[in-house]
Amino acid sequence: MKRIALLLALAAGATGCTTTPGTGWSRAPDLSVYAAMDDFAEIAREQAVLCGGFSPGVVASHWEEDFGARETGVRAALVSKHGVEALDTAIETRAPRVACESVPTLRWRHRYERLLRLLEARLGLVQERS
Repeated sequence: MKRIALLLALAAGATGCTTTPGTGWSRAPDLSVYAAMDDFAEIAREQAVLCGGFSPGVVASHWEEDFGARETGVRAALVSKHGVEALDTAIETRAPRVACESVPTLRWRHRYERLLRLLEARLGLVQERS
């Protein structure tokens, strides 16, 4: 049994299937991370309105309060690094709508937040949190 497990592990390693840290978003290009982050934000806001029944204005206001300054900093750093055209091209297409879940969840907001933190760290924008 141990021999089979060892052979499977070796085969997975040989084909590039690995679970080592640093092989996901942390190694993706900045613009890909930004595009995914933007899609996650759009889905989260859309679900808050369409599934949660919140007013679009309230959702936008809360989103701006929670993330506005941080996202503005990331966007400015990415524009400085890659140019505004590259950034706008990266977020040109939208992800398809995601169906409402039977139980409200903050999944998309958390995914957005995780990628925002990743870009902040990459771009040297991380601030001390109290």
